[in-house]
Amino acid sequence: MAVRGAGMQRERIIACEVFKDELLKGLKLPEEKCIFLPQGLHRTPEVLNQELQKQIALLDLEGKTDCIYLGYGLCGNGLAGICSRRSRLVVPNSEDCIPVLHGLKYAVESEKINRTSSYYLSSGWIAYGSDAWKEYQRCLEIFDHETSYWCTKEMIKNYQRFTLINNGMPSYPRDLEYTRKMTEFYGMEYEEVQGSLDWLHSLFREEKNSLFHVVVEPGESLQAKMFACVN
Repeated sequence: MAVRGAGMQRERIIACEVFKDELLKGLKLPEEKCIFLPQGLHRTPEVLNQELQKQIALLDLEGKTDCIYLGYGLCGNGLAGICSRRSRLVVPNSEDCIPVLHGLKYAVESEKINRTSSYYLSSGWIAYGSDAWKEYQRCLEIFDHETSYWCTKEMIKNYQRFTLINNGMPSYPRDLEYTRKMTEFYGMEYEEVQGSLDWLHSLFREEKNSLFHVVVEPGESLQAKMFACVN
């Protein structure tokens, strides 16, 4: 994939590591242009905001970047107030990463994403995120099986199924095995949906469709009201 041609030298990407495989292996972006932040930051939007603003400030200080693409959604208002003194900011117009991993076909049909009964997993979530199985393993260091199982089962008690978003990543066979193992362990349903990289891909095109992206110019800040999920 060619990302904005030669102009890419003036552009950088700051993204949650949940998108790392999709960006590097799927879209084949140059790793030296990417800054990946820990997936766990989304649990505390205030901390995510601070770390993201810190990275943007460092790029501003460096003075070599004109446009910064953010691999995030609004993420619990974690991106509200984010700004750059010298760079345009471009971010998916999404609540979080789940719709983006599904692709543009869900951008205007978010009701198809069942957040109430489906526990979503992807290549990046499995590689870098936390989930019930990882928490179970952690609990085993302190408690016995019964207690560890009960505690982690409580975490997912409102979900009916584990849903793997398949974006064709090289790790898919391992991701499938991992998700099926967790599904069997917790006695839940398994589901797989075909994702798409087209929403991420569209982020780097010359044309900016406000339906899919939020764009702010240097000196302007991202505001929650700019995101469709707030309206």
